[in-house]
Amino acid sequence: MNNTSQSSPTPPPVPTFNLDEKRGSVVVGGILIVIGAIFLFVNVFRIDFGRIWPIIFFIIGAGFYLPVLLMPRDRRNLSSFLIPGTILFGLGTIFFYNIFADNWGSWAYIWTLIPASVGLGLLLAARVGDWGGDTMKVGFWMFVTSTGVCLVLASFFDGGNAGAVGAILLIVLGVFLLIQSIRR
Repeated sequence: MNNTSQSSPTPPPVPTFNLDEKRGSVVVGGILIVIGAIFLFVNVFRIDFGRIWPIIFFIIGAGFYLPVLLMPRDRRNLSSFLIPGTILFGLGTIFFYNIFADNWGSWAYIWTLIPASVGLGLLLAARVGDWGGDTMKVGFWMFVTSTGVCLVLASFFDGGNAGAVGAILLIVLGVFLLIQSIRR
């Protein structure tokens, strides 16, 4: 017999994961859990999915917001995710309004809220990402202008309270612009 000492084989190296690498899996796993919980809730309580389908926009929008919220060190680099997230939240809100108000004719004017959500997303991303005041101004004015156009068009197409609210907001916007021009 050979008396040579044999060493036991070395175990393979155990992979180590950086916390940042795990966060992506946590985000995706969390989104899948939320989607599964919603589908389970819809099936158990026999909810008409035809009335709540816009929730998909909120879930996907939250998927864009979560990395920004969960990774504070990378928040500035990830701030651009807030733009598509805000657009998706805006679309979800529009579709929920259409479903619950049963007012699909509102697309004649409500589409102008899509660029408003782009502006709001720019405003948020510029604030979180520290992109500078010019980008924030562009986002702010996109939001204000698009929302104003929506209200004006709503007052023409829908009338009712939308007409009064639109008129009041136009007056407020006009006063604001006059004050701004006088202050310069």
